[in-house]
Amino acid sequence: MTGLSHQSEYDINKLKPIAQLLDLEPLWPEKLYKLIKWGSQFYQAPIGETFSNVMPGALRKGKSAHKQAIKTWSMTEAGKNQLMQGFGRAVQQAKIMHSLESGSMTHQQMLDIEASSSVLKTLEQKGWIESQEKISDKIEWPEKRVEEEDKRQLNHEQMLAVVTLNHVQGYECALLDGVTGSGKTEVYLQLIESVLEKGKQALVLVPEIGLTPQTINRFKRRFNVNITTIHSGLNETERLNAWLEAKSGECGILIGTRSALMTPFADLGIIIVDEEHDTSYKQQDSWRYHARDMAIMRAHHEQIPVVLGSATPSLETLANAKAGKYLHLELTQRAGGAKPTTNSVIDVKGLYLDSGLSAPLIANMRKHLDQGNQVLLFLNRRGFSPAMMCHECGWIADCVRCDAYYTYHQGSQEMRCHHCGSQRPVVHQCQSCGSTQLVTVGVGTEQLETHLTELFPEYKTIRIDRDNTRRKGSLDSA
Repeated sequence: MTGLSHQSEYDINKLKPIAQLLDLEPLWPEKLYKLIKWGSQFYQAPIGETFSNVMPGALRKGKSAHKQAIKTWSMTEAGKNQLMQGFGRAVQQAKIMHSLESGSMTHQQMLDIEASSSVLKTLEQKGWIESQEKISDKIEWPEKRVEEEDKRQLNHEQMLAVVTLNHVQGYECALLDGVTGSGKTEVYLQLIESVLEKGKQALVLVPEIGLTPQTINRFKRRFNVNITTIHSGLNETERLNAWLEAKSGECGILIGTRSALMTPFADLGIIIVDEEHDTSYKQQDSWRYHARDMAIMRAHHEQIPVVLGSATPSLETLANAKAGKYLHLELTQRAGGAKPTTNSVIDVKGLYLDSGLSAPLIANMRKHLDQGNQVLLFLNRRGFSPAMMCHECGWIADCVRCDAYYTYHQGSQEMRCHHCGSQRPVVHQCQSCGSTQLVTVGVGTEQLETHLTELFPEYKTIRIDRDNTRRKGSLDSA
């Protein structure tokens, strides 16, 4: 039930009585409810499908709209005594016990460090650890909400942006157009500081789940309020609890990917969309929508400011800013007096490439590594090689379900289609001429990692892509 009326456009005899109220209060506040209905109409999606998509999975499965109990593990006194004696060859047991040495951990955190259920059960039977399921206490905001020690001095452009946005009353959409390293995050932090001092909440959207760990760590160093995250890496109970913390007002700052946008808040004061140009804000399946545009509409419904941050704004955002529809705040200087980046282009025409790397690039990498610096390489190809081809007739292994070519993954010894998800074992014979002279074509991140390990054995090489960062916590450990 969303409201009461003394009149109806339907025949009184066709109206049904209300048998029971399912909830004591609506799941979504009125403004968010209207936004979801608007999104359904604007993006031409069924209203039921839209509401189903924005509801936490646990609620869709019948869970109560209250905080759920979370299983936690802690060390007993007997366990502390055993810790001093050691665990011999029981490496897994020692790993778990040392992890609990600094305090209790949730069951999900245990799984993140690859603790097996059987080892946990063994330790529990020995009386060294114990588990309990409890609902976390209601979190109250402290009087001191900001750590002044971590606050950085703003330059003139940053100060102008903060002052301008702090004087905004009601709705306003602002483009924070700042070069890389210009200190956009510090502007976000000082804007959020003003919002928190008023007792309001802040929503920060980031395009990828991988950006949340470093973002939340910086926010936690700065603010004393409860900071919550919502992204696809959470299980359903964690996601529901975060959703409820924002709704009840326990959460001061919510950081999340596009799905966090439809979270209800007790008193939302600002929305920040970082890297607004990123295509990850576009939902590609089910209810298709653009989170950046929906964030602007939500700010309009809530009558609060929304900040779109980017070093390379999208053309539509830039056009709206140039037309005067959005505030255009530019940060042209690098914060802290940092030197501007220098860009060099290597013409590889006629150069020998070793796993995609030219001799000048390898020499430059070695120079920086020898100076104690780090090197970051970007390659937009997962797997070992984008294709496998017959050396005799030119046949290329193609997907049995679509027209794309299979990508060769050496680590798992399989071929995967990155378009439809089809998988098959590695082929060893040409399906056209029968030759066994099959060769890989192109370079993927897996091959690049292998080659870099051979080139620079004295330095550690880490590969970060979707194939090896699927498991929760894997990016943090990297």
